[in-house]
Amino acid sequence: MKILLINDDGVEAPGLRVLAEVLSQVATVVVVAPDREQSAIGTAVTLRRALHLTAATAAAPGVVTWAVDGTPGDAVILGLGKVFPEADMVIAGINSGHNMGDDVMISGTVAAAMQGYLRGYPAGAVSVAEPRTYPQAAEVALALAEIIAAGKIPPHVFLNVNVPDLPPDLIREAQLTSLVGESHVDT
Repeated sequence: MKILLINDDGVEAPGLRVLAEVLSQVATVVVVAPDREQSAIGTAVTLRRALHLTAATAAAPGVVTWAVDGTPGDAVILGLGKVFPEADMVIAGINSGHNMGDDVMISGTVAAAMQGYLRGYPAGAVSVAEPRTYPQAAEVALALAEIIAAGKIPPHVFLNVNVPDLPPDLIREAQLTSLVGESHVDT
């Protein structure tokens, strides 16, 4: 598995680091993330100035990590176009704060995953209500990546995953929903 890891909370964000630590144990992970917090920037991309990639402190041991002086969308575009085009998927997160309802439309985390999806990569955004649940969310993201890699869901998929504030052993199922309706899927 080869995963491009993105976020909107910045390259130094704790959620990104926890996710990089977990995913890099089973996958090749490359991080390209904004050099600063970019929450609620939505699908913005930079058009009228040059962007700069800077090597950053590894998000986890052995994880190549780059900071971009732009938006989460810029990070995905540069990540897939210049840094890690051989990625199998794009994972965005772990976002501090759920992305549900109207927040989905302005979330930089969701927009980053969407940029991957629009470029033909399976993609997912992962969010939590409370930072203390980053480890649980990282395990959910790992399961998601393994499901994608195993071909158990369609190859061109875009998922926005909100992990509940529960211990992992109490998370027994996933519910697929849309902004206009719901369906239920056992995992």
